[in-house]
Amino acid sequence: MNRFVVAGIIAWVFTSGCVSSYFATPNDVFLRHATIYFDSGTQKTGEITVQFENGVTSNRYVTLYNKDLHQSEQINVDTVKYYQLNNDVYVPKKIDFNFDGTYHFLFVKRLTEENSKIHLYELHQDYKTNATGEDKRLYFISFPLFSKYEVWATYSKNLFPDFADKMSRQLADCPALAEKVRSKTKGYFIASQVIPESTKLGVYKRIIEEYNSCPTSRLSATAGMRADHMRY
Repeated sequence: MNRFVVAGIIAWVFTSGCVSSYFATPNDVFLRHATIYFDSGTQKTGEITVQFENGVTSNRYVTLYNKDLHQSEQINVDTVKYYQLNNDVYVPKKIDFNFDGTYHFLFVKRLTEENSKIHLYELHQDYKTNATGEDKRLYFISFPLFSKYEVWATYSKNLFPDFADKMSRQLADCPALAEKVRSKTKGYFIASQVIPESTKLGVYKRIIEEYNSCPTSRLSATAGMRADHMRY
């Protein structure tokens, strides 16, 4: 949907008095109260509209409506660090669902604290916009030195097969943790993708928590060894 059309719809909604805000997913939001935090360190609060859910990947704008001024502002997402709605934080990332080099620009929910060295994200897709016709939640990870929009799917070839080897290389600056993963210590190893999602998430969260507290962890010395060298 063209960003000017979105702005026109918002203006019509408020002038007509027919206000019906909603939050379906982080990429399908209409006039919900939120705060946008920018890379510059500034922030703006208003009623946010995001319309990326329906494959509108070429539209790199969100809309923020100021009720006091009765004005809509089109905001280029390239300037956005994240937006916060209630207590949840949504970060812009480029997602390659099919590992074919086709990237979709979407907001994902951050599951880790802002100061975490490794981040874990959740993408919620509405049942109307995915191939299976079901609500889906996919998970992504970013390591130190990844670029702003860069993530790996937790089910991608960057981590599977050979999870123990591939993940331990990303943790090389924390040798004790890397060894736990490499030796397939229980709670630090994912044998296959068929195990329950909650179990896999528990492993990732345990690894991230320990990496954050590791006294030797720093920006990953193995970043240059990653399979994905893309920079956006």
